[in-house]
This record gives sequence, C-alpha cells and structure tokens, in this order.
Amino acid sequence: MQERAVDSEIEGLLGVLQEFDAVRTGTEGEQKDQVQVRTRVSVPPTFAPATEFRTLPKGLQDALHNVGVTNLYQHQIDAIDRARLGGKKRDLVINTATASGKTLCFNIPIILGLLEDPTAHALMIHPMKALSNDQRRQFNSLAESLAVSSGRKVESWLYDGDTDREWRPMLKEEPPSVLLTNPETLHLSFLGWAHQWEEKFLKNLRYIVIDEIHEYRGYFGSNMALLIRRFLAKLDALGVHPQLFLASATCANPEEHAERLTGRKAWPISEGRPLRPKRHFAFIIPDIPEHLYHDIYQLRIANAAVSCLSKDLATIVFCPSRKFAEDACRRARREAARYGLNEDAIRPYRSGYKAEDRREIEAGLRDGRYKVVFSTNALEIGIDIGRLDACILAGFPDNVMSAWQRIGRTGRSWDKTAFVLYYALNNPVDQFFARNIDAFLRKPLDEIIVSTRNEELIRRHLPYYLYEVGWKPPKHHRKIIGPDLWKAAKAETQHGEPLMGRGPFYPRLDIRGVSGPVYKLMHNSKTEIGSISDTQRFREAFIGAVYNHLGRSYRVKGYTADEVLLEDAVPHHYTKPSFWTVINESDVAKGYRYRKAISVYYGKLTVFENFGGYQLVDERTTKVIEQHQQNDTKQNTSFGMWLSIEDTNLSTNDEPNEGIPVLEHLLRIGAPFLIPCDRHDIDTGTTAKHPARSYFYENVPGGIGIAEKSFSIWRKVLQTGMRIAQDCSCRDGCPWCILPPRLLRGTDKLRKEAGIALANQILSLTDAEPDERFDPETYGWRPL
Repeated sequence: MQERAVDSEIEGLLGVLQEFDAVRTGTEGEQKDQVQVRTRVSVPPTFAPATEFRTLPKGLQDALHNVGVTNLYQHQIDAIDRARLGGKKRDLVINTATASGKTLCFNIPIILGLLEDPTAHALMIHPMKALSNDQRRQFNSLAESLAVSSGRKVESWLYDGDTDREWRPMLKEEPPSVLLTNPETLHLSFLGWAHQWEEKFLKNLRYIVIDEIHEYRGYFGSNMALLIRRFLAKLDALGVHPQLFLASATCANPEEHAERLTGRKAWPISEGRPLRPKRHFAFIIPDIPEHLYHDIYQLRIANAAVSCLSKDLATIVFCPSRKFAEDACRRARREAARYGLNEDAIRPYRSGYKAEDRREIEAGLRDGRYKVVFSTNALEIGIDIGRLDACILAGFPDNVMSAWQRIGRTGRSWDKTAFVLYYALNNPVDQFFARNIDAFLRKPLDEIIVSTRNEELIRRHLPYYLYEVGWKPPKHHRKIIGPDLWKAAKAETQHGEPLMGRGPFYPRLDIRGVSGPVYKLMHNSKTEIGSISDTQRFREAFIGAVYNHLGRSYRVKGYTADEVLLEDAVPHHYTKPSFWTVINESDVAKGYRYRKAISVYYGKLTVFENFGGYQLVDERTTKVIEQHQQNDTKQNTSFGMWLSIEDTNLSTNDEPNEGIPVLEHLLRIGAPFLIPCDRHDIDTGTTAKHPARSYFYENVPGGIGIAEKSFSIWRKVLQTGMRIAQDCSCRDGCPWCILPPRLLRGTDKLRKEAGIALANQILSLTDAEPDERFDPETYGWRPL
C-alpha cells in the first residue's frame, strides 16, 4: 500500500505538537484545528550490478569509495554510458527523484572527459546561489578524493555576483576546469563580457550543466530559454559545440522541456521506479480568531519548530517572506529557551545575507550544529544540506511544484523517515490545498512549459543577440535560436547595422522579473512588508481595499509611482469589490469541433477587466459600513483557451446557463494540478449568451505557454477540476473546491452540481476524436 491514513510515528509527533501548543484539538466549543494525516511508504532504489561499478577507472572507483559511494544506481550507470556512448558525446536530460544521485550522473562523465582533455572546461548553471555553493562542495569532495587516489586534479570555482572583485580577473585569465554560475551571471558576464572569456574559457568549453530545469518555467523559464539559445549561438560563432547535461526531479515531460529550453534534443535518463523515503504528512488549518491571526499563526509556526527541536529532528521551516522568517525565528529561540532547549541550534536563512554567512549556516545544518532553520525559498531546491527530518510549510507556495521541492529537502535517503507539517494561512488557496490533501499527494508530475514565441520577450532579447553575433546573424542560427527570434533578427538587420561599440546595456534585462510593474507594499509609509504585481494591485489593492498580507489586514490608503501605501485595517472589516470582465477573441490560432455541439479554441484574447467600486463590510454583522463607486478598466492582451457550447439543446437542470460559471472554475482549479503555473499567472471568464463560452487565459502579456498546454490537455484539466469539486461536500461551491467564488452579473448563487452535470455532458460529447478543425486562414471549419 502506497499511502496510509494513520501511523504511530506521526501520531507521536502530533502529541508533541499539542504539548507545545503548535496544534490545538480542543473539545467542542473550544479552539480546534482541522488536521488531516497521511503516510507514504518508502520505495527503495534499483542498484546496478557491482560489475558495472568496476568498469570505471580504478582511481575514480577509489575516489567514490572515499566519499561513501560503494555502488551506483542503475540510472547513474545508464547516464555515464549514454554520455560517452561509443566515444560520441550526446546531450542528456536526467529526470530522477530527489536524493537519487543526479549529480553523479553528470559529474562522473564530466570528470572523465576533463581527465582525458586537460584543456577542456565545463560550465554548471544553477538557478540559486545556494545550489551552486552546494554543487561545488559535492564536486570538490569527489575531485579532491580523486586527486588523492590518482594524482589527477580537477579544480572548480564559483563565479557569480558574490565572487570577490579581486578574483574575477584571475578567473578569466586562468579559469579552472569547472566554473559554477547562475542565469544572471551567464547574461551579464559570460555574454556581456564574452570577449574577456573567449580565449581561455569559452573556446574550450566542452560541457554545460543546466541543473534543476523545473525551475525554468513560465516567465522566468521563457527568458531562460532565449538566454540559453543566445549563449549557444555565441558559442557556435566561436566554433564551440558543447555537450549539455540537464537535470530535474519533478518534471513529467523532461525531453520536451529540455528541447524547449535549449532548442536541442536530449537523451532521457530516468529510474525504473522513483525512489523515495517514508514520509508522514500533516495538513493543518489553524482555528485562530481573525483579528489575532497574524501573531498567533506565527507563534504556532515557532512552536511547531520547537516541538521538532525537542524530538531532535533536523528541521527546515519555509516562510512566506524574509520578515516572517526573521520574526518567527526570534520567537522560536525565545520559546526554546523557555523550555530549556538549545536556542543556539535555531537560525534564520535568506537571500540578502553575506555569502560566507549563508555557507556557514548550510555547513551547520550538515554537521548538526543547527537543528532548525527558518528559510525563505532560498533553500528550496536541490541542496544537500544533510539529512533533514522535518519540513514545516508556513503557508502554501505559489504553485504545487514549489511545495514538492520544499518537501523534497527532507528524507534525503530512501531508508529514512521524514515529517511534513503544512500550516494553512487564512486565504482560499491555502485552505483549498489543506482540505484537498489526497488530491495534492496523488497529483502527477507537472508537464513544464516555456515559450520562445512571446513577442515582448523577443523584443527584449533581440538587441543582445544581435550585438553578440556582430549584428550579422548567419542563416544556420535559425535552428539554434528558434524561428521567432530569428525572424525578428532578420527584420531588424534590414534597417542597417547599428554603430559597433554601442552595445545594449546588459543590466537592463531582468531574467527573473515578472511582466509589468512591481509595487512595494509600504506600511505606514515607512516599512516595506512585501511587493505586489500591477495585476494584483488592480484586483486586490485598489484604494480603500482591505488587503490581507501574511495573515494581517491592512487598508489601502493611496499609491505613489512604485508603492502601495497601507495602514492598519479595523478588525473584522473586509471589502467586497465589484468587478466584471469583457473578453474579445482577437485571433484564433487553433480549434476543434465535436459533433457541431462543442468547440475548443486556442488563440489571442483581449481582456477588459472593469472595476465599479466596493463595499466595506463588517463580517460580524454583514452590515455595509461604506459604499464607494469607482470606474476603472484594465486592458490586457494575452493567450487563452476556451470552450464554446454551440448546441442550444445542451443544458443543465432547468436553467441552460446555470453550469456555465461553474465550468470556468473547474478549469481553473484543474489546471494547476496538471500545468506548473503560479496562482497569479492564470484567470478565467464566462460569457453566458449563446454560444456560451468558458475562458481560461494567462495574465502575462504575450503568453508563456500555459494556455497552449491547457488547450492540448483540456479534457484532463476539466476532469481533474471535477474530481476535486466532487470530493467536497458543499452543494453550491465554496472556497475549498471552487475558488475564487465569482458569479455572473445578475446571479446570486453558484450551483456546483449544475456545473459538474454540464462538464459530464461535454466530456461525453467529446470522448471521440473531433470532426472538424479550425482553419485560421479562412476562419472557418474543415473536416478532419
């Protein structure tokens, strides 16, 4: 059995959590948290025959023995063999479980290659600095052991924003065999100052590692795909064609994603069955009064950490912000001292610390000096920081994949036991996942998507690409950089060449940033408590809104050019805004029709989101205290997919359109379980007039591939949303199965049963292949 509802180990920990007031299970009428518990059993790895290990060079065998590796997994042997098959080097994409030894899948063949050719170099690209630090530590451990056993030395070094300026010229003049970096430095230095790297490093670059490729998704991933193509084009101009190694632990489509990132096909390496440790899960909805929520919630998290410390569990606490991590850590240290526990074993960790401070904390986790670390997402991915026993999630991350990445920091060996404690914040998304633990645990791996067709991103990368190839892109670069960037480059160079020496300003390109402006959240005009996108500001932080941030309520009192000004809100008050959306279909790119009853489309949409004002309501009495009328419209052009119900006889119950507004929510809640997207990347809309249509669209101008992917698997998306809604006991829909609850104008209810019935009819009518295909040229239908 893969999952069990109850296990004595997690019951024991829950008892300790109650002792330390981290969980409350009072009697009726008292505060009582909602707790769901599950256990997933361990799955052991598949080892390769010992004879395979002995085929490695003797010096490397000894070096591996010295670092504790006495045998290799079968997928590691497969990777080594494929990487060096018949002396022909080929790209690999390694997609195996957390703590399955992915690093050795590329470190061993790279070390063997560097030993064969001492003039060769490797570049390892990681999405986070902490991961580069950790990967260098692992590489050095094997390389130093190899130097002892064989006398052959392979050196590595970090080159990123933390590298001391005095070291940078030396690393360019005499680069080590391996350099480790991140996307920003790849853009700013290896491309921005490529002439300083060419002779000694780039012209001898034989291997590139792109690790944790599941992090390169959406807007960041689309930027990264264009950046990698620019780098490969620059290397091609130098006559260099390196072997690529890509790696991930949580990707359902590794071959497809690797090709979209790099423009090159890669050979997949995977396990026969994904290994994993035994993990206990407890999903908790704290019962906390609204006006005291922030302080008590933070204390609960601190107490949960102290509970784990009392059981000698090495624990990482993932926090929603830097300030929360620091504040919760201070509270945990105070509570630990109160119980006579070692408060010095508790530390915070986040970006913004000095590099040496971050590394000291990472080392402390590995050697046991630190038992509890409060972190932001800085320690989320791929870092081997010792055998962590417990992970506490303070709030749900922006997407399901990030949650699994954080969970994967625990139980770093298949024969160990790990604990996962998730404390939901008081917002619909957090509560939704807390109430749907089984849907979360059984969710398949994500099919990751990026887009190299986003016109906005192409315009941003275009001047850099042209500068890097001397304003004369050769014809064969169309295959390297992709047809869309190539088409833009050819169109641009028809206007003549810019003056040489006047290259683009490299720091201006933000590789990770979001599309559109970002505003600081300022409390009482002096304390920055977070940030918010332009879209979120329009919807959630309009002037006068009661805005919830990390469990605390604020009132929006105004804006500056780059800030949202907040003041403390009156307890028990909330705002009820009036929004309505008008969606125009600007351009249909693809479409299919089934039995002339149901059509599904993908294309460009123009979305007009209208704000008509708000009511200020006292939640205790539901009395409207204030009412304000405003008129504001936000226009966005993006990509979407939509379902069109063209059969006028298709209805649900007595009202033909009762199920339409539910249908859009079924698409919205189903998509994140199949497509990796942040909660603010997507939206939905409905048109009830004939033909009734439900829209699922992206909030990012130009698109990042989410809508196109949803179009290709729309039936799975709808089925997943239905399954989640059916598992909830409500009748008319609630924040835990359909979120956010949004109604058509003029309606006062959302009938979940009607929407599920309509969805069943749609799936029944589309269970066979479509009859017709939409022709974008004629804007009509053609038989299939």
